[in-house]
Amino acid sequence: MKTYNLIYALLAFAIIGCNKSDNDGGDNKKNPGADAAYTLLVKEDGVLTSTLINATVEVTTLNPAASPFEDMPLPDLTYKDGAVFTAYHKDTDCGGKISQFDFSDDSSKNMDLFSDLTDCELTATAIAHSDNMFYIAYSPEDGSDYLVRAIDPSKTESNFIDVPLKTQPQDPTYIPKELVFANNKLFILGHDEEATDEYHVLVLDPATNNLIHDVNLGFDVKQIFKNPGDNIIVSYSELHTELNSTTMAVEYTNYGSGTEPQFTNSKYNHFDGDGRMYYEMPPGSHSTYPIIPAVYDFEEQLAILYVYENFLTESERNFEFEIESTTMVCYDDKNEFILIGYKKMGSSNKGGLMRIKPAPEPELIDNLDVDGIPYKLFVE
Repeated sequence: MKTYNLIYALLAFAIIGCNKSDNDGGDNKKNPGADAAYTLLVKEDGVLTSTLINATVEVTTLNPAASPFEDMPLPDLTYKDGAVFTAYHKDTDCGGKISQFDFSDDSSKNMDLFSDLTDCELTATAIAHSDNMFYIAYSPEDGSDYLVRAIDPSKTESNFIDVPLKTQPQDPTYIPKELVFANNKLFILGHDEEATDEYHVLVLDPATNNLIHDVNLGFDVKQIFKNPGDNIIVSYSELHTELNSTTMAVEYTNYGSGTEPQFTNSKYNHFDGDGRMYYEMPPGSHSTYPIIPAVYDFEEQLAILYVYENFLTESERNFEFEIESTTMVCYDDKNEFILIGYKKMGSSNKGGLMRIKPAPEPELIDNLDVDGIPYKLFVE
């Protein structure tokens, strides 16, 4: 077991200080670029819809073609793995619907859930998917018992199995907070609220639908997600751990005071091909904006904050783009640009998508106004 100290990229605050016009003629390095297609999911009036965007190395433009993504009510729960996006919304006291869209081939699946339950107040807490299964953690009644339902969408009858998280009456009641499918296992973040206030990761073997591991994570876990190595990142306020999905061994990375990368509440983290993570974070004293873009390099243990005040002029921020807050961050590997979705000031249904060149020579590439608030983006 190893413990590391986080190195904070304070240099980023010095080098993120120029916009596109400042760099004209000063940077001879050319990005070869490539044509790309973006599908931007946006929130608008309680509905999740999509906008198609064409992208080159120079400019983004709206694609007027109809998107194959079907509009849906704003989900209660979501899960993303690569190009596959799964959403759940509750539509009755005892039922709900799960929808899945694969942006790599524009295929979709939709299922009604819990039609077997009656006279209940169902509470669903987390969802996940594998290549051929859906998983949803839920309580059918008063929260005294939680289960994970494993659903095979290829079957029309007897298509699910319920796995209780409490096998004996004396067992703790783990409230499932997150589900992550990695390395052919389902990882369940559970919280023992009644007895110890500790968090555990329970591991489900999908071949047998048995719980095969219980790893105590201690207190104050914020979330779990998987990294490109198919291991589990456990996020705390002052550190994170990497849980090996094969051996269940953990390695700790501690943060120094004031250097926390603050990805504890970012729900739609995006990894590039080199393992860097793109996310939204509260900036503390570094910016007046409530949420800003950031990048965390797990290998180098470096966090880079993209402070709007340092790469946009006041006129661009307040009048041209009207930025209120960051809502999503992604990365275009084809063009090597960071993509930042944001909400516009004074509007509940207007936003924008800007592209910037990343550090060490950041600069604004372009900006595109969109209807709706950017929610999640998929690069094709």
